Amino acid sequence: MASKAYSQKYRQLKQVFEQVYQKPVSDIFWYRLISQLKRYLNFSIDNPNAEIIIKQIALIKKSYRNFRINSAIFEECWKLFQYYYRQNTEISCADFLADLAKKIDISQVSRTTRYDWFSKAKTPYKAAKKYSSKNLALVAFYAAKSIKSKEWEQVQKSTIEVNAIVIKEKKA
Repeated sequence: MASKAYSQKYRQLKQVFEQVYQKPVSDIFWYRLISQLKRYLNFSIDNPNAEIIIKQIALIKKSYRNFRINSAIFEECWKLFQYYYRQNTEISCADFLADLAKKIDISQVSRTTRYDWFSKAKTPYKAAKKYSSKNLALVAFYAAKSIKSKEWEQVQKSTIEVNAIVIKEKKA
């Protein structure tokens, strides 16, 4: 049986999620989300940073409707998010993109797509303007999500092509 304080915090976090997500969520959705967070991110309702984590998850979920915490792509993106979130520095957008390029391949990404990452994170792009690394963490998450999703699509497309070649060879 959960304690009264735990239950209150659980309900409070659900309200925070709904405010950021701007839609009500069902109890089963909330239960599953918290279960996934606990399972994959060692999330705790009692964690002092729980509200911050829930707000970030809600922002991500709002931007990517088909977002799944239990995917391999999410794990990589989350690590990158945490890397920038844990730093207590200010960095310009240009320097941030240069640092990000060391961690993920952004060479094939258009300028427009890069601006989209910033706008989704509600952080306007200005090359010389300095932002807190905490603000840029969400940009890093969106960047990683975008790139990893494209890579995954290419893998799936290649798998289909390879399967088609194998089927042709078997028929011949």
